[in-house]
Amino acid sequence: MLDETKLFDFIKIMFTKHSQYNTIKQHNKKRHFFMINRFFAIKYPENANAFNINGIEGSYVVDAWSLLAKRFTRVPGWIYTKTKKSAKAATSKNEYIPIDKAVEVYMSKYEIGQREFKEMQKFAPTALNAELQAIEKSIQVY
Repeated sequence: MLDETKLFDFIKIMFTKHSQYNTIKQHNKKRHFFMINRFFAIKYPENANAFNINGIEGSYVVDAWSLLAKRFTRVPGWIYTKTKKSAKAATSKNEYIPIDKAVEVYMSKYEIGQREFKEMQKFAPTALNAELQAIEKSIQVY
């Protein structure tokens, strides 16, 4: 059962269940006006801009978009836009994380501060990781 108060359920009703769309109250149509207009602006920017007039009744704009939606048999792909993945999700699980003692030894050996260490991580991560791993091995020997 699709809930007309939820945006993506409303979109599915709008594109696939035209008879159910006709029973939806104007209040619920008006509620989704902004996002519906925004989604349709991806494919039809001139029309969406024309519907963006201040004072225009949002429910009637959604009705106008529903006339266009009747041409489709399913929700088109351009409605669902993709976003960038976050930087945390992009990092791999096999990423090397040095122990704190190895970082301290490295920083004291080269007489650098935290800022320079962060720059090394950013600009020369492979060389830094190789040296930190060697320091870790030497620490574990003692």
